[in-house]
Order: sequence, then structure tokens, then C-alpha cells
Amino acid sequence: MRLLTSTDLSLRVLMRLSATPDAHVNTDVLARELAVSRHHLHKIVQYLVEVRLVRTIRGARGGVMLAQPASEIRVGEFVRGHEQDQALVECFRPDGGACTLLPRCRLRGMLASAKDAFYQYLDRYTLADCLAGPSPSARERPKPKRSLAVRAKASQG
Repeated sequence: MRLLTSTDLSLRVLMRLSATPDAHVNTDVLARELAVSRHHLHKIVQYLVEVRLVRTIRGARGGVMLAQPASEIRVGEFVRGHEQDQALVECFRPDGGACTLLPRCRLRGMLASAKDAFYQYLDRYTLADCLAGPSPSARERPKPKRSLAVRAKASQG
């Protein structure tokens, strides 16, 4: 599954703002830090204001800041909302696409289940989980053990 570029950038803006939750960040600074055009960033910020995740402060010392604590912003809920109009594959389009395999195709059901599982997994995390400490996946999975051959090479070098 591939997220829209705007979803990715929106998440990066939210993560950057959650790193300094009590401060506002100037949009010029934010655009520079995220290596995006100010114009593109402005569109993202407008959307985030519209969905009430950030608020803006006007004036020479203005900027943007989170409108709610990072611990209350669910990653899955945000991504699902931002991506809601995107069809994973053609047959997910509202008009059903032009699939010539229906009604014999079972792939659509498999992909729908995978998409649901993707969002359910992301629903377990908040924006606050995206920042500090080891990544959630690192906490859940033990590190793979290196093979004896790899360990032997490491001890020789």
C-alpha cells in the first residue's frame, strides 16, 4: 500500500509540531526543515487546520502548532480520513472500475481485508508514539539473531 504524498507530508508536519507541542513554528522554517515548498506546505497546513489538528497564529511571530495533544491523535484514524477517497485498486473505485474478472475474482476481498488490517494496526498508535524512544515495531519484535557465520566474521574484524 502506498500513501499519498500529501498524507506523508501531513504526518511529517504533525510529527514535527508534536516535537515542540507548546511552541508554534513559523511556516517558512517548517517548509525549510521538511524540504518542501512553502506553497505546498501552506496547502497541507490549511487541510490540518480544517480537520482541527493544528491551529495557526497570525502575525510576524506567528506560525502553526498542534491543536490537541499528540497522544490524542490516532495515526490510523488520520491516515484513513486523509486517504478515504483513494482506491487501492481499480475495482475499489466507487463505479466498480472495469474489472472483467468479476464475479469470479477473490482478490478484491483479500485486498479489502489487508487494507482493514493495515488501518487497524495503525489505529493502535498515536502521534506521540511516532516520536520518542524505539519505534513501535522494534518494541514488538525481538531483534533477529545473527547467524554463527556473521558473528564469527564480526569477531575476526
